[in-house]
Amino acid sequence: MSIKRDIEYAIYIHGAWKTRFRNFLSGRAGMDMSAVGCTDACKLGNWLDNEARRMLSAENHAEACRLHARFHEVAGRIVDDIKQKDFAAARDALVADGAFDQASHELAAFLRKMPLRQRTRAEVSPDAATENETLQQAA
Repeated sequence: MSIKRDIEYAIYIHGAWKTRFRNFLSGRAGMDMSAVGCTDACKLGNWLDNEARRMLSAENHAEACRLHARFHEVAGRIVDDIKQKDFAAARDALVADGAFDQASHELAAFLRKMPLRQRTRAEVSPDAATENETLQQAA
């Protein structure tokens, strides 16, 4: 699987929360809200904490982390509104161009345009680089 495809999938999953929030607010579905506000509880957060450090410039990594944290902050506020039974505030955050859409779109737009550094073969697998050198020396 490619990193671009992984990023698109992470964007899709984050965007799908809007539907899950709405289904919860309308009583059509339950929702585990325990980790919504945590940036490291999702696949994108794990990628940002690990592989992204090598694949992004320091500036792009910091901005991606900032936008991802903002998204989870907004989602966490929606969860807090729901827990406090302030359903009107939660619904307001979920309207078109509301706080959720803004945070989601900013994150998605940045992730789609940020340049990824190609990892060298040695970074992917140190053994592969050693094997390649051995093969070249034998030839």
